[in-house]
Amino acid sequence: MTAALVACFAVVAAANWWAVATGRRSAVLVTKPLATVLLVAMAATAGSIDGAARVALVVAAVFGLLGDVALLFAGEAAFMAGLGSFAVGHAAFVVTALLVGVSWTTALLAVPFLVVVLGWRFVPQTVPGARRAGGPPLMGAVLAYAVIISAMVVTATGTGRWAAAIGAMSFAASDWVLGFNRFVRPLAHAGLIVMVTYHVGQLLLILGLAA
Repeated sequence: MTAALVACFAVVAAANWWAVATGRRSAVLVTKPLATVLLVAMAATAGSIDGAARVALVVAAVFGLLGDVALLFAGEAAFMAGLGSFAVGHAAFVVTALLVGVSWTTALLAVPFLVVVLGWRFVPQTVPGARRAGGPPLMGAVLAYAVIISAMVVTATGTGRWAAAIGAMSFAASDWVLGFNRFVRPLAHAGLIVMVTYHVGQLLLILGLAA
């Protein structure tokens, strides 16, 4: 079952990357949520975790789906809805990791990555850019989101499940690109980079935590 879902996800994700790269919005509207639906199915069935950890993992994937749907639309309201949905999803990933088991010594291995991600342009450029775009409320939302995704990276790394750790870091890199592209300046192929790192990150994070 898991292998079949991964294969289907790979096909749909690749179709989404093609649609994003070529500007085919109608295909994006289909492939983006469909890829995340497959991630929800993997969260529900893959691996050997059970009980509260399984529930938390499914909740994380479902809120990722809600965030994806919100970000299909333009405007600040849609962006804030997406940001909020993904924040809840990251919180659910944190809960999943804690239920799986976290070594805080191992979790420290995520610190250098976070220092680079937060220190290189995010704090000095993206955060002020968010303030310019939407004032203190938007800046506060972006900072709060950075805190929760950092917690997700730390706890995923702390599980010692390296697929989960790499997935969490890829997810964070995706959001770094998205934020810089939106609030600082456009980046070449930003949409494609965001989706590739996001899909790879979600896949590895879910499979790693479910193992």
